[in-house]
Formats: sequence, structure tokens, C-alpha cells
Amino acid sequence: MSRVHALAGVVLALAVAAGLAAPVASQGEISKDDRALYGQMLEDLEKDLRENYYDKAFHGLDLAGIFRAAAGKLAAAKTTAEAVDIVSNTLFSLDDSHTSFIPPQRATKVDYGWTMAAVGDQVLEMKVDAGSGAEAAGLVPGDQVLGINRYRVTRENLWQIRHYYRIVRPQAQQHLTVRKPDGAERVFDVRSRTEKRPVIQISDAIDDAVDEARRGADTSEQVEPGILVWRMRAFRDPDGIAPFVRKARDARGLVLDLRGNGGGLLDGLKALVGWTFDREIHVMTRIGRKGERREVAKPRRNPFLGKLVVLVDSRSASAAECFARTVQIEKRGVVLGDRTAGMVMTSEVFLHDFGLGASTFYGASVTISDTRMSDGGRLEKVGVTPDDLLLPAPADLAARRDPVLARAVAMLGGSLTPEQAGALFPPL
Repeated sequence: MSRVHALAGVVLALAVAAGLAAPVASQGEISKDDRALYGQMLEDLEKDLRENYYDKAFHGLDLAGIFRAAAGKLAAAKTTAEAVDIVSNTLFSLDDSHTSFIPPQRATKVDYGWTMAAVGDQVLEMKVDAGSGAEAAGLVPGDQVLGINRYRVTRENLWQIRHYYRIVRPQAQQHLTVRKPDGAERVFDVRSRTEKRPVIQISDAIDDAVDEARRGADTSEQVEPGILVWRMRAFRDPDGIAPFVRKARDARGLVLDLRGNGGGLLDGLKALVGWTFDREIHVMTRIGRKGERREVAKPRRNPFLGKLVVLVDSRSASAAECFARTVQIEKRGVVLGDRTAGMVMTSEVFLHDFGLGASTFYGASVTISDTRMSDGGRLEKVGVTPDDLLLPAPADLAARRDPVLARAVAMLGGSLTPEQAGALFPPL
């Protein structure tokens, strides 16, 4: 067994029942060897939780009973797909966004060609790739996603559904029910792009679990003299943040766009706080099974001390949420947009292999610490409520308008239309 430290905010999460349509994973009858393999997985994952989970009481749950019940279900499972679901759902009995199953590697890569996100209480199409099956079927940005296959989609269960279809059982085809911006409901069968490739190593499976937005490059634009917009895609190491801070130093106002930012390195979070405050800041306290640890950001040379507006949305998670809340607590600037994800735990990945020679690799992401902000509040399952709640409408997404960024620039004394704001950066 090996251990890999996960970046703060990596969301490896989902828990839905078995029986989903057209998975890429095999639905063949389970063999004796495969049943033994998945039984070993249950044993290993229970041990990982008992030795590493941050809450020794497991929120009052009977962990032994949960795993005994899972073993009973596994004994009666008919297919390998059922076995995968049983193991996955067992970990999600904890209802913890950072604790999840990493299944054995697979040889098929799936590209859905569309992305969705919560906007307020709705789940909307955010991006549809040109040439994809989604575009061919007739999906467009701004469509409200009501259901995927046989499951109703809500803001609350979106994190579960996304991880299920991306990591546990990718789909060659999905059956979607959507509501168009004009109010009409329609159904679509959407084909995914599938690509056969050599069996994915476990490191690739972990990388696949990281939100795509976190692998993109940061970008910035000076929208007019004295106002800089910085779209920050991830909290990287301080060296990756420094060039954008240097650009901001001479500006009178900075729009820090953390929409779609799933988090990243703790060192990156503390560095950004140090570059936007002129004093030492208690950012958070991490709470693990061995006690508490205060995380403090030291002031850095030549910080940006101008006006600050921070943009967030439902995909802003972990370090992005902690930064936004710190800005609110310390009254450093204004937070604008949608309520954040409420996923601020810290996790660690534990890897296992089974068999001799050609081994099967699998593992689990396990939450190793909770987070308490400097004011004593918790953000897990709560998120950050913006100072100014402002949501794009479905019609805005369809027309690539960005009223949120336009409002932020206006707060700093600038002028930018929603159409101009939408053209600044590609959709996430």
C-alpha cells in the first residue's frame, strides 16, 4: 500500500445506486476471482478509514456494520458493475465530499463533450464542445439539466453524479432531460467520444479525478487603465502565482475571478493571502485526529493593496472558498457571484494493488482533516455566501454574456458590458 497526498480541494466524490445506462465498464457476470478482488478492496478501504479518517467516531456511524452489509451485497452481486457500485457506495455512506473510491484502471477514455454546473438552485449546461455528440444532439449552454439517465439532478447531488460518471462508471451514451431557455422540456440521447488506449495507470486515474478547470492556465486582462482581471484556475505553488501578483501591483483595482477554481495547494493559498494583505493573517485551523494546526499567512514583499473584488460560483471549492471567506472576515474586499461548493476538507490518497505479476491497482481518497475558519465558522456543506449574490441567467450563458464580471468591473469604477465581459475569457 502506498500513500499520495492529494491537493486540498480535489473532489473525488459520488454515491448513487447501481443500474445506470450504457456504462463503459463491463457488465459481464462476475467471476470468482473478481469477487475475491472486490472483497479484498472492502477490507483494504475499511482499514484505510479506521487508520486515517479525521473523525475517529465516523460521525456516529457503525462502520463495521456498514462494511459487513457491503460484504453481504457483494456475495450476492451478479456482475462486476454491481461490485464496483457496492464498493463505491460503501465509502459514500460517510456523506463526505473528499472520501471516495478510486476503482481499478480502465482502458477506455471517455470525453462527454459538455459540462454542467449549479447556478443558484438550477443545474445548467455551461459549455458544449464543437463537434461533440452533445452539440449534434442539440444541447446548448443555458439548458437546464433536469435528469441524467434515471436520476434527477440537483445542486445537492451534482458532485455525486459528476464523479460517478467520470471516475467510477463512465458512459458511452447518456440519456438527458433538459429544460430549454424558452421553458420547453426535451430529452436527448448523447453519445460520448470514446478512445481505446493502454490500461490507465493509477496515477492517471487520480489525475482524471481532478477538476478540468484546475489544469488550465491562469490568464489576466487589463480591461482599462488601473483595472486588472485575473482568472485564477487553481492555487498552485507561490512561483506560479507571483507573475500575476506583479501585474496587479500597479493597478488601483483587481477582479480576482475564482469561478470554477476547485482549490489547490495550501502553500498557494497562504501565498496569495500574504500578497493581498499587509499583515499576518490567521487563515484557518485544520482539525485532524492528532489535534489542531493553525495555518497563518505571513505578509509578502510588495503586496497588492488596491481595491479587491473576488468572483465565486458553485464550482469554487476548497482553497478558493477559504480565500473568499478570509476576504470577508478581514473586510479586505467584496465577494460577488454564487454560493460556493462547501467542500473544504483535506484528503490523502491511499493506493493498493492485488495479485502477482500483472497487478490490479485501486485506492481511496480519505479525508484527513476538517477546516475551521478564523472566525470559528465551518464551510463544509455550507460554502461562502457572497456579499452580493448575482447569477447569470440561462439566456446569458446561451449568448456568452457575463453580467457578473461586468458588475465587478463597475464596482471598481470601470465600464464593461456583459457582452464584452463574456468575450474576455473562454467558457469554463
